[in-house]
Amino acid sequence: MAKTRTIPLSLRVKVLSRDKFRCVFCGKSPAINAGTILHIDHIKPFSKGGENTLDNLQTLCQDCNLGKSNDLI
Repeated sequence: MAKTRTIPLSLRVKVLSRDKFRCVFCGKSPAINAGTILHIDHIKPFSKGGENTLDNLQTLCQDCNLGKSNDLI
């Protein structure tokens, strides 16, 4: 079966919950910082073989995720 970049909703919810709905890099949260958009990010990029597993996913705000690009943080 081919790998898919799409992260299932149930897994996205687990990641957000585990990370307390905050960016793990800068700490921003939509509950505290109006306008903050959260992304689910691959720690090891999908393009470099990273998988859709709980231990390879993290919550980042849009600013941190777009700044990260295809790098590891």
